[in-house]
Amino acid sequence: MVGGDRAADAHRTGTAARIVALAYSGEIQGYLAPCGCSKPMLGGMERRGAALARLRRAGPAIAVENGDLTEAAERQDELKAEALAAMLSELRYDAVAVGEKDLALGFQALISLQARAGTPFICANVDDASGNPLFGSSVTVTRKIGGGVLRVGIVAALSPRLADRAALPAGEFRIAVPYVALRRALAELKAVHTRVLLFHGLRDEASGLARRLPGLDLVVYAHGPDPPPPPVRVAKALLVGGGARGKALNVASVSTSGKVTGVGRIALGEAAGSDPAIGRLKRAYLDRVASEDLLGRMARVAAPGGATYAGSGACAPCHAGAARSWQSSRHATALRTLVARHEDRDPECVPCHVTGAQHEGGYRHGDDHLAGVGCESCHGPAAAHARSGLAPLPSRGGKAACLSCHVPDHSPSFRFEVYWPRIRH
Repeated sequence: MVGGDRAADAHRTGTAARIVALAYSGEIQGYLAPCGCSKPMLGGMERRGAALARLRRAGPAIAVENGDLTEAAERQDELKAEALAAMLSELRYDAVAVGEKDLALGFQALISLQARAGTPFICANVDDASGNPLFGSSVTVTRKIGGGVLRVGIVAALSPRLADRAALPAGEFRIAVPYVALRRALAELKAVHTRVLLFHGLRDEASGLARRLPGLDLVVYAHGPDPPPPPVRVAKALLVGGGARGKALNVASVSTSGKVTGVGRIALGEAAGSDPAIGRLKRAYLDRVASEDLLGRMARVAAPGGATYAGSGACAPCHAGAARSWQSSRHATALRTLVARHEDRDPECVPCHVTGAQHEGGYRHGDDHLAGVGCESCHGPAAAHARSGLAPLPSRGGKAACLSCHVPDHSPSFRFEVYWPRIRH
């Protein structure tokens, strides 16, 4: 087993040029960048690019992705999918399996993404309404090792159980039985040393396929916990989870004989570095988000009781002590962190860095008086109270107000009892 940057070091020891690194992951779910306000934050395509570059400098490498590039829920997911396709092209990915959320984008969108990525999108058991295959069932990747060549055959399939749960375009897809389609796809692979299955399905389904298809060497499943549990042998195959949200890059070592000898995991923390080309593609995506004004188009609801916001400046004259406490906190400058990363027009980021973005009359781009996580983020909209001092002050939101933004994925080290004393007033 290798982990961290030792995955790359494995190329440099013993059988240096005789091992191929197979980097696999899945379910990016639109996480182009690590998201959060406290460390350690993991993931991001820029860090992935830097990690892949190190692997390739150390020796031959193959890169595959196991589906669900985005959540496929709204316009922003379409922009993310296009950005990710461009990033996968820049990172020279060898294959992308199709997940149920990818299918939700629609077949024509997937064909466009495949062309943009310059990478085969594969899935053996997805047909059109007439039963004709929509994607390739497999791809064979070759890598030179020493004086020879290693041939890795990669097949993919989607779980019908997951497809049934997804909001797929009506009548556009038929999902066949994975075992039948995969048996046919594997039979068509010729003269390969290693057989890899990217199965976009649950662990128990993947384990059953590994038992019924004994020629497999590596089986990657989806929709498991992150980090994945340790790999297990099922028949000949090593059964592994692909992880989620791009927090890490998993790496399998493949020997000259084609055997998968071990699996490691490169955590994509700050030490992973950053790929500047991917950074430029991310900036282009953010520019598109801004140009389409997705923040301005974000759905908003009326504040409770039709209340309106005044901004923290209106609170300061009567609540000077609380205002000083707030002004010295990171809440007061929360929006600046997004400005520095060009994410201050991103509707996925902005609401937790400003005041009232979820409500009518709350923050809009350029509303300086509502920039930052202000008094009314916790106390509620208080324009009526600020005008007269007679209207009741909305009750403090307490711990629940904090936990609306400080969720584990975005703020992994947050503990209310630890952080509350820092802003108590």
